[in-house]
Amino acid sequence: MQNKLKSAFESLILKSGVYFHRQQWKEIFIFIAFVLLAFVFWLVQSLQDDAERRFEFTLRYKNIPDEWTLLDNNPKTASVLLRDKGNTLLYYYWNKRIHSIDISITDLQQMSDSLLKIPNRMLELGLAKQLITSTSIVAFEPNEIILHYDMLSNRMTKVLSQLSIITKPGFQVSDSIRVSPPEVRLFGSSKILDTLNQIKTKPATLEGLSKTGEINVRLDLPAGVKAAIETVKITVPVEEFTEKKIHLPILCADIPDNYVLRIFPSSVDISCNLPISLFREVTEEMLEIRIPFDEFVENQTKGKITVRLTRKPAWISNPVITPNEVEFIIEHHD
Repeated sequence: MQNKLKSAFESLILKSGVYFHRQQWKEIFIFIAFVLLAFVFWLVQSLQDDAERRFEFTLRYKNIPDEWTLLDNNPKTASVLLRDKGNTLLYYYWNKRIHSIDISITDLQQMSDSLLKIPNRMLELGLAKQLITSTSIVAFEPNEIILHYDMLSNRMTKVLSQLSIITKPGFQVSDSIRVSPPEVRLFGSSKILDTLNQIKTKPATLEGLSKTGEINVRLDLPAGVKAAIETVKITVPVEEFTEKKIHLPILCADIPDNYVLRIFPSSVDISCNLPISLFREVTEEMLEIRIPFDEFVENQTKGKITVRLTRKPAWISNPVITPNEVEFIIEHHD
């Protein structure tokens, strides 16, 4: 069976060879070869001739004044008709040579309070950097580009930082965190701006601080709102901290003349953290425990009251009061 199949296959190959060696097939192959050769010559010749082709490019708007906003219906693309040798135009096509053109809004001709005109000369200069010197510009589409814009409302708004701070062991934030500038001018519709009492920064983190740190952070602007500046500088004062103990009396405000308040104990110890540079400057006068008499009256039944610091410098942190609760007696005299 295998010998029969082999013989049939060899017979088919032999007959096919004889068929394609006939004269008419030779002539057909020769004709096709001449047609292909003629096409190649025609293509080479046509690429050497002048031709025209249209290319699309993107419009990128820059230097937009803060108090302006461009409307969404403004053109984002335009096209140009170029003339050059066919091979040059083919080079532009395959290499994507025509890219975007930057349009500086501040350089445009203002036609009215809401209209701007992009001169073709500006487009020509932008394209000239991307074209070979032999290429000429025939026309633009659209022939005239008009931009529409609106004036924005503005207001000064406080900046609130969203900064996470992690200091090295033994170091702490020693003073208020500073944002520079503390306020920025926002631009947008009055409807949106009226809802913004403050503007936040983008979330950021400063880690491993052992000295004062600085970071530039972008503003977290809502949609439709612009700012005169896009970033602010945040300064975090950091110092090495130490512990200090201070003995303070418990004071009471507004004791009526016919009452006597007896507190046990009448003074407490304060243990707190503070910057090493300020260790010697801290005195008892900088801290105070002063509790209103009304609070003693409210707690008279149980005869105990929780003690708290009512005044301290901002750079003192983690105060611990010992004891944090004291007993008292209120005596009334006629």
